[in-house]
Amino acid sequence: MQEEICRLNAAGMRVSVQAEEWLSSHPNAKAVVDKLLEKPVMFVTPETLDELAAEADKIPEPIEVSRALSFHPAAKDFEPRFRIIDSKDVSGKSRCTGTLDDFVAHFRDRFERERKMLKARVTANPIVTTKTLKGSINSTVRLVAMVTEKRPTKKGNLLIFAEDEEGTTKIVVPSNEKCFEQSKSLIPDDIVAFDGKVTTDFLIANAITWPDMPVMREQKTSERDVAVMYLSDTHVGSKNFLEKEFSHLLSWLNGREGREDLAGKVKYIEIAGDVVDGIGIYPSQEKELSIKDIYKQYQTFCELISQLPDYITVIVSPGNHDAVRRAEPQPCIPEDLIKQNNIRSIGSPSYVDIEGLRHLVYHGTSLDSVISNVGGLNDGYMKPEKPMLEILKRRHLSPVYGDNLIVPEKRDYMVIDDEPDVVHMGHVHRNAQMLYRGTTLINSGTFQSRTSYQIKLGHVPTPCLVPVMELATGKISHLDFSGGVATQK
Repeated sequence: MQEEICRLNAAGMRVSVQAEEWLSSHPNAKAVVDKLLEKPVMFVTPETLDELAAEADKIPEPIEVSRALSFHPAAKDFEPRFRIIDSKDVSGKSRCTGTLDDFVAHFRDRFERERKMLKARVTANPIVTTKTLKGSINSTVRLVAMVTEKRPTKKGNLLIFAEDEEGTTKIVVPSNEKCFEQSKSLIPDDIVAFDGKVTTDFLIANAITWPDMPVMREQKTSERDVAVMYLSDTHVGSKNFLEKEFSHLLSWLNGREGREDLAGKVKYIEIAGDVVDGIGIYPSQEKELSIKDIYKQYQTFCELISQLPDYITVIVSPGNHDAVRRAEPQPCIPEDLIKQNNIRSIGSPSYVDIEGLRHLVYHGTSLDSVISNVGGLNDGYMKPEKPMLEILKRRHLSPVYGDNLIVPEKRDYMVIDDEPDVVHMGHVHRNAQMLYRGTTLINSGTFQSRTSYQIKLGHVPTPCLVPVMELATGKISHLDFSGGVATQK
């Protein structure tokens, strides 16, 4: 006890007699003094020590998980086969200074790459630009342009203002055209192809084409019978982190919670951001934290990951709560925060080839802006596969400029110019999946219980529901760890 008092005195703090008695009798006195030295006060009272002791008690203890003796995992017999597509990850490549030239280069890159996709779409109409429209009056053409504004007309039609690199134009979508319903889904900054007849003042559109995924595309599978577990939004360090339920997940992967056949196939775990709860992410966040030190949050996460079988590779991407820049694209979480040998840190977004299947990993921060801007997505937070699908159709991860923080790199890393086999997101804390034109969309939910903010907004998360994909077949199992053991959903 005297040693702890000396440490406090050396730091310039005065200790009351009652506080000295507290320190002499409390079993966790050293840990409490360690925390007090992080945030020194002038005068130490028992009340101060009680508060710090309560915080120390809430820090999750490392979970010890041992593998079942009868567990013989098939994945252990395979060497890992994965490759991070470095050219599509901004980590270590950010050179943006925020100048006007950066923004111009950024939007030109996006426009050119999405226009290239649209030019590849089959059409019998000649492709024109805004500059050559006037020379095509009374002709049926295709124009690739970016939507800047749309508004209804007095006659019930839709007037669209659009531009390309050569100029601007007006497009009318008549209410009796088949594409009129489609046009309601157009949002600012959409880059699409308009087919229609050219008049003196307008292009009268009869078809609208988004970049989208190719139609004739089958779901891809791997040669080896291994599996990927998809996680996101664990929020370690939050008082709402479901530590007990996460311990059951670790136990299951070590063959102790049933379904050993599937557990033994898991060779990879892919985490799509918000690994920890972070510090100062929103006002008064410290009231909802069990760990108020960002380094200790990541340390606790790494201690949890250390309980995994050593043959499992963990691929971690950041989210808006992690210790990287908020603006996208986000670089990988620094090595000094994640030091485990079996963890590979990547940016958001990133592409990872796992057993021959190309995974696009993105936290999903832009889902908020897509849900609020695209018509018909009132249930987007309950069914996140819907806004994920809208993102994929647009081939851009953050299609609405201004609603989501971006860094205007000269290359727009948010453009989806590849054809991913799996798109994995998180952010909305709601589990979902769907197959679209050969691409599997997965939202992997959360390991955080419902927060006061989510209650205020009416969001209902699906915690502890974990998707696992068997790569040889494409089958996805959803395992629920909320009840203490892994149960199939």
